Amino acid sequence: MDGTEPKKLKVAYLGPIASYSHQAALACFSTEEYLLEPQSQIKDAFASVQANNCDFAVVPFENSTYGTVVFTLDLLVDRELKAPDLLVCGEFYLPVHHCLIGHASTRCSTNLSDDHAWDDSNQMQANSNPKRSSQIMKDLQHLSTIYSHPAAFGQCEQFLSLYLKGVEKQEVSSTSRAAQLVAEEGANSRSAAISSSLAADIHGLKLVAQSIQDRDDNSTRFFILKNGKSNPQGLAPSSSSPHQPSCSDKGADKWKTLVSFTLPQQPSGTLADALQVFKNHGLNLTSINSRPSLEHTWHYVFLIEVQGRREESDDDDGGGVMNQALKELDTKTTGAWKWLGSWRESSAGII
Repeated sequence: MDGTEPKKLKVAYLGPIASYSHQAALACFSTEEYLLEPQSQIKDAFASVQANNCDFAVVPFENSTYGTVVFTLDLLVDRELKAPDLLVCGEFYLPVHHCLIGHASTRCSTNLSDDHAWDDSNQMQANSNPKRSSQIMKDLQHLSTIYSHPAAFGQCEQFLSLYLKGVEKQEVSSTSRAAQLVAEEGANSRSAAISSSLAADIHGLKLVAQSIQDRDDNSTRFFILKNGKSNPQGLAPSSSSPHQPSCSDKGADKWKTLVSFTLPQQPSGTLADALQVFKNHGLNLTSINSRPSLEHTWHYVFLIEVQGRREESDDDDGGGVMNQALKELDTKTTGAWKWLGSWRESSAGII
């Protein structure tokens, strides 16, 4: 033995550090075994895995309040074939509690009457007593600009409409980038960011308001991507971290599969016929999304998640019920459907 340490595998995530994608990556991949590499945009995370510059990527797929992340959907559709080898091999649910962070630090008490208010723990909740006295932040009035990711704005609409109505909203690539921008503006900044408490700590900012998301159960589901051509077996067999997703565990009870396909616009009922295939084989659909195909107007690519696992078998008649259903799907679609991965299902909030 030469005493050299084994080379660490690399994991791409939407940065900068302290983003929710970074937090999800930290929860899934031990930094003792993996190098976490921030990317400026979600498309950069896809590209890094396709080019084998990184072994895995952690990307946001959908939020429980705001819905699917369109940027990720479009990259999975991959109209320009920039990432043909990428597969989903895991998922992770991260509870997301947004904060308003900036340079302000003082508070004062004021009465606020509305259908929503801050309770004693400063969380926004439905208030059955509109005359209840609430604690709000003193320095909100000076703010002129709020930075954040579009999805974060969508998850905090109630707070924004109550306390920051009319304040300019600037969309940026991530919530941690928003915190970075506010920090760079200095102590006299009239800006704040919707981001995380971790981002506030890292960038030396104050918590102006906490848990400002519309719902207390707000969470985001992240996909873990691999290169199916260069890394067909998923995570390294030596991996032992309980937080890491298994991409190749045949003993898992529940699996999900992601498939994309297009359909002819005529005759009517083609989408219903395609979905009926999975019901005929006893497979449960858990989500369906669509994006414009750009082949011609009002024509779509559909992405569906199905409970079950596609077996990677050369035998078209083998590999289980999912393989049988996908073979039948061939007769319903225009061109070939595309398998985008199978992975072990995660319980919400637990991987």
